[in-house]
Amino acid sequence: MNRILVGLLLMGGSLVSQTAFGQVGAKPMADQRVEKLLQAAELKYRIDEDGDFVLGNRIDEQRTQLAWILSRTSQLGTMEIRQIWSIAYRSAEPIPPKIAARLLEQNGQVKLGAWQIRKMGENYVAVFAAQIAADTDTKTLLLALHAVTTTADEMEKELTGKDDF
Repeated sequence: MNRILVGLLLMGGSLVSQTAFGQVGAKPMADQRVEKLLQAAELKYRIDEDGDFVLGNRIDEQRTQLAWILSRTSQLGTMEIRQIWSIAYRSAEPIPPKIAARLLEQNGQVKLGAWQIRKMGENYVAVFAAQIAADTDTKTLLLALHAVTTTADEMEKELTGKDDF
């Protein structure tokens, strides 16, 4: 029994994610693995104050969509996971129940990713996010980026009729 408990405690400890950025107050560093893939794909990007990659995807002639590829990763056992996300809806008030229900409904229809509601500053936002392996290849990164941005853009168009993100 004690061996099982110790094993579970050790396993549980390995599930906890920790990210260190070196010195206190140091600017987070952009993940060089992502930068290498984006450069190989010849994509334009910028790195924000959190060390994350911000890209714009042209959906069609009239629409574009911003996406963030996070440098910070998380651990699930031996898997290192990276998140890609894009905003579809923003409100100064909590997300209305009708919109939240629509996002949940669509979660069951997507192949990769899920809708999340987050508080960002003074606003509430609906973001579409996908988790992929942190050490992914260029093809997989581009496929996930396409899935995230097109899904978020379709929902933004449906909910607002605008192209703010």
